[in-house]
Amino acid sequence: MKKTILSLIAILLLSLTQAQEIKVKEQNESFSNGSHNALVVVIPIPDLQKIQKEWKSKMKDFGYSGQDTKGDETDYDNVKFKSLSNNPVDVFTKFEELKGDKSVRMMVSFDLGGAFMSSSEHKDKYDYFKKLVSEFAVQTSKDYVQDQLKDATKLLNNLTDKKKGLEKDNVNLDDDIKNYQEKIKKAQGNIEKNKKDIEVKKTEMDAQKKVVDGVKTKLDAIK
Repeated sequence: MKKTILSLIAILLLSLTQAQEIKVKEQNESFSNGSHNALVVVIPIPDLQKIQKEWKSKMKDFGYSGQDTKGDETDYDNVKFKSLSNNPVDVFTKFEELKGDKSVRMMVSFDLGGAFMSSSEHKDKYDYFKKLVSEFAVQTSKDYVQDQLKDATKLLNNLTDKKKGLEKDNVNLDDDIKNYQEKIKKAQGNIEKNKKDIEVKKTEMDAQKKVVDGVKTKLDAIK
């Protein structure tokens, strides 16, 4: 149990020291259908599966007609970003686990229909998708740390309860000691009283023995 607690504390401290500002960059990346413009962000949490699951959930929220996974890449067909446009967008997403940095590199490319989104050619759409990716990365990181906080708080509460239990045990043990001391003191007093009572009884026995001996003498004298 002690090792588990120390391990969790070490993980939490490591996560805190690795906290960083999340930035979205625009650069060319290689996908299954070629190299093209993409938004790239490093999400500072060591949980690739969680990020993939949350991104899939995000795409479902918008709605899409199909999904295709090829290795570390997942493509979503005809995603409906209705607040941006009525035209569907194909979204290509790759994830790269950065184990040394305990983070995940996420690459997202948006096919607007004949052209991939770029800041130079699609300023409004670029701002929209950059904000989308940035907010996703930040929220996913916060959710992950929130889960850690929940676990840490639960552990703290458990430790607090155990400390209170130990303190209660100490109070009970202290009370037991006081009770035992009182019993010992009382027993010691009883021993001293018993010693005096024994001496009294011994004196009474000696006197009674003389009485018995006298009665025996009388009995023997009768002939």
